[in-house]
Amino acid sequence: MAAREQHGTLPPSASAEAIKPFTLNVPDAELTRMNTLLQLSTIAAENYENTYADKANQFGLTREWLVAAKDRWEKSFDWRKREDLVNSFPNFKTAIPVPVNGSPSSTTINIHFAALFSSKPHAVPIVLLHGWPGSFFEFLPMLALLREKYPDETSLPYHIVVPSLPGYGLSDPPPARRNFTADDATWMMDHLLTKALGFTAYVAQGGDVGAYVAHFLARGYPACRAVHLNFPSVPPPPDFAAEGLDDAEKEGLQQNAVFAMTGASHALWHAVRPATAGLVIMASPLAMLAWLGEKFLYWTDPASFPASPKDPGAPDGEKLSYSVKLMDEAIAESALYYLTGCASTSLYPYRDLLARGRNQVDGSSKLIAAPKILGYSWFRRELVMAPKEWMAKIGNLVFYKRHDVGGHFAALEQPAALLEDVEEFAGKLVKTE
Repeated sequence: MAAREQHGTLPPSASAEAIKPFTLNVPDAELTRMNTLLQLSTIAAENYENTYADKANQFGLTREWLVAAKDRWEKSFDWRKREDLVNSFPNFKTAIPVPVNGSPSSTTINIHFAALFSSKPHAVPIVLLHGWPGSFFEFLPMLALLREKYPDETSLPYHIVVPSLPGYGLSDPPPARRNFTADDATWMMDHLLTKALGFTAYVAQGGDVGAYVAHFLARGYPACRAVHLNFPSVPPPPDFAAEGLDDAEKEGLQQNAVFAMTGASHALWHAVRPATAGLVIMASPLAMLAWLGEKFLYWTDPASFPASPKDPGAPDGEKLSYSVKLMDEAIAESALYYLTGCASTSLYPYRDLLARGRNQVDGSSKLIAAPKILGYSWFRRELVMAPKEWMAKIGNLVFYKRHDVGGHFAALEQPAALLEDVEEFAGKLVKTE
């Protein structure tokens, strides 16, 4: 049986006529245009900031990394291999209504999702939700682990659904003539799961923007029975006390403060000038690589992607200053964002969520109340980290696990650890029902 045919049979509850198989195959002409623009793009000359003359590492991306990444994209990166990886899994598209005031409108957009479906009658649906500047690409390693662990539909205990959020990657952009919010994206994800796929109950997992969507699903949609996060989607509740925290938790709170002062500058730009940001980043593939690559480079734990050897044949020899594997992931995401144009259509969550501020979620109340359950995985190098005391005040917390290795892109960095956590958490839902 071909790899993509495994786990590719839609569940009986799904609307089979409305859901169409999808194969990723970018036309040669588009790849040629992208690669030509990349080659013709200019990298700024060396200066104090982009060479880190003071060795403080606070000015952003180094010119050295961008030069190496541009060279690798031009000479070594093969987009077709990424397509082959994507197409080794079942992929689908289906038209989902765009909501107006929480009700379906006559306007629809196509939503993409990768999936692994089970033939078990009581399989647990789990939706995995990405953020920015990621995509469903982040979850491909977890899909590979699941397929290896459960090689056929009869052994897989879950229906795994990995959508591209509206305006991201392989999903269509939201309508250009009306406002679109994270609440609208949340409504569409629930519609995909409950109406298109016909699930009556599901688990939501997410990080970054996906953590907000997953949290909103748990708060406002009855079919979402459980939510597992690897990024805190709420600010600390007013009665959160930092006393009694251990050293790692105190370090995490200090890191939160540093990120709020310096590392979150991209969020402010995306929120207050999304039109300019989208136009600038989409101007060239190299601009895309610089903007997205910086995040992949500095938001990951170096332990997840160790520096590569200069000589691949001598792993114990001299090291490069970067990980080639991580560089390839940054290139792949940059290519996806450029080829789909989603750099300019994926910024609405920043504009929306930043405008809500701290009031977007009232952390003083039990927002995810029993019988719904909340789980949280704490990766030590995450940009914003929430101690157990923090998460316990915002929901029915039944699962909390700390990992010493891993950063913002947990599904990409530590897929085995995150998968183990999600499976353990999903098992708790089964036991409560």
